[in-house]
Amino acid sequence: MEIFPTPQAIHRQPVAGWLSRLTVADALLGLVLLAAAILRLANLGHLPLSDAEATQALAVWNFWRPGTILLGPGSPAYFSLTAGLTQLFGFGDGLMRLVPALFGLGLVYLPWLLRHRLGTQGALVTAVLLTISPLNTITARTAGGDSIALFALLLLLIAFIRYQETAATRWLNTLFAALALGFTSSPLFYSGLATLLLAWFVHSRLGLSLFVAGWHVQPTETNWRKGTAVGVTIFVLLSSFFLLMPAGLGASAGLAGTWFQQFGGTLTLDPLLAFGRYEPALVLLGLIGLVWAIVRSQPLALFAVYWFSGGLLLLLLQRGFMSNALLLTLPTALLVGMMANAALRRRWDWFSRITAVVSLGGAFVLLVNVGRLGRAAQFNPQEGTIYLIVILLTILFVGLVLYFAASEDGTAVAQGVLVAMLGFFIFYQWGTGWWLAQRAANDPRERWVQTGTNLAMRDLDDTVQTLSRQLANSDTQLQIATTLDVPALHWYLREYAQLELLEALPLFPTEQVIITTADQESKLATGYTGTDFAIRLSEPIPSAERSTTAVYDTFRWWFFHDSTAVAPEERAVVWVRADLVSGQ
Repeated sequence: MEIFPTPQAIHRQPVAGWLSRLTVADALLGLVLLAAAILRLANLGHLPLSDAEATQALAVWNFWRPGTILLGPGSPAYFSLTAGLTQLFGFGDGLMRLVPALFGLGLVYLPWLLRHRLGTQGALVTAVLLTISPLNTITARTAGGDSIALFALLLLLIAFIRYQETAATRWLNTLFAALALGFTSSPLFYSGLATLLLAWFVHSRLGLSLFVAGWHVQPTETNWRKGTAVGVTIFVLLSSFFLLMPAGLGASAGLAGTWFQQFGGTLTLDPLLAFGRYEPALVLLGLIGLVWAIVRSQPLALFAVYWFSGGLLLLLLQRGFMSNALLLTLPTALLVGMMANAALRRRWDWFSRITAVVSLGGAFVLLVNVGRLGRAAQFNPQEGTIYLIVILLTILFVGLVLYFAASEDGTAVAQGVLVAMLGFFIFYQWGTGWWLAQRAANDPRERWVQTGTNLAMRDLDDTVQTLSRQLANSDTQLQIATTLDVPALHWYLREYAQLELLEALPLFPTEQVIITTADQESKLATGYTGTDFAIRLSEPIPSAERSTTAVYDTFRWWFFHDSTAVAPEERAVVWVRADLVSGQ
C-alpha cells in the first residue's frame, strides 16, 4: 500500500463524476426546469408583437439602421442583451422575446440556491409554483424588462442571505451585480426594492433576524470597493450597450422617474384582481401559509409575509401599475415552499394517501361542474340547478371524509390536502398559463391585457410584401405612406426603406400604397383599391345581457374561453393605386 501515491497511481484511481453526485431532487429539478422551458420558449414568436413590445423592438432595430432616428430604450438591459443577439439570429418576433424568456427560466432555478433555508422539498415546490404561474409565464414571453427585474429581485435577496451566512466575496459581488441588473431592467425593480427594504425594516424593528447571529457580516473596505466596481461596471455596460450607445445611461436613470410617476391616479383594483384571477394557487395556499408563518414564527417565513404586505400596500399607492401584481408572486411562492417543506418532511402513511386521493378527486369534480354550471346557466338556468346540487354533495362528501380522517391523524390530513391542492393547481394553472401565453396574450378580454395586436397584422404584412414584389420587383422598395402611428404596424413594415408617416392625407396622393384607418375611405375610394384588416383590439364592451349573468359569464370565460363581451377592433385599409392594379 502506497502511503504517498505517485502521480501515475493517482491518475489510475476512479474519480467520482458529476453524474454520480446527482440525486433524485436534482432530477426532479431538471423536470421542473424542462416544464418551465416548454411554457416559456414554445412557439415564442407565434403571436404578433403588441405595441409596447414593438416599441422596445423598434429601438433595437433603429440602432442598427444608419440614418434613422434612434429611439430611447425602454429597458436598457433588454436592449443591450437583445441587440447583440440580432446580429447573429436576425430580427424575428421570437428573438425579440428570447432574453425575457431566458430570465424567466432562470427565475425558476433561483429557489434552488436557497434550498438550505427552504428545504429541498420547499425549494422544489417554490420552483413549481413559479413555473406554473401564469403571470410569470406571460411576463417571460413579453419583450421588455419586467422578467429581468423579477430575476434581479430574487437574486438580490438570495445573494444577501448567502453572503450573511458565508461571508463569501462572490455573493457580495453577486449582490451588486443583481442591483446593477435591476437598475437597468424596468421600473418594476424599484417597486420590488422598495418592498424588500420595507420588509427588512419591519422585520428588524420587531427584533427578528433572518440569521442565527443577526446581521453580523460587515464587508471590508476592499470588498466594498470590489463589489461596487462589479456593480458599476455591469450597470454601465448594460445601460450603454457595452459602451456603443452612451445615451442608454440616461434611459437607466429615467426608470426611477418613470416609477415615481406611477404613484397616485384613479383608484383601481385591477392589479389585485389580476393576481387573484391568475394565481389561485398562491392566493389559497398563501393564506394558509400566512397563518402557518404566524404560528411557527419562522424568521424567513415572516419576512416573506412582510414582503407580501409591502407589495399589497404598493398596489394601493401605485394604482394603475399592473406590473406590481408580479411582485406578489415571489414572496408568496417562497412562503408556500417553506410551509410545504415543513409538511412534507413527515413520512407518508395511508391516512395521507387517502386524504390526497379524495381531496384531489373532489377538486376535479368541482372544477368540471363549476365550468359546466357557467355554461349551462347562461342558456337554461333550470339546468344549472343540477350542477349546483353536484357541487354541494361533493363538498359535503369530501368534508365528511376529511373530518373522520382528521379525528385519527390531523397532521396526515393536512399533508394529504396540501399535496392534493398542489397537484390540482399544477393541472389547472398549467392550462391557464398555456392559454394566456399561446392564445390570449393579445386578447383584451383577459384582465392582464389592455390592448393587443390582432393576428391579421401578419396578413397585412404578407399582403404588403406581395404588393412590393409585384409593383416594385423588390421586397423593400415599395413606396408606402401611412397615417397610422401604430408601433406594431411600424415594426412589421420596418424593412421598407420608403415608408413615410403622414400627419394627413395629401390632396393628390401619388404613393403606390397608402395605409389608413377605415374612416378615411372616402378620400381614396376614387383613385385607389383598398382591403381592410383588423390590426388592434382594445378594451371589450360588455353585452347588454352581461349584467344579469356576470358571474356565469366569468366562469364560462375561465373554463371555456367563451365570452359575450366584444373587443372593439381597430381596422386599417391598405390602398393600392388603381392604375397599378389595372396594369398588372
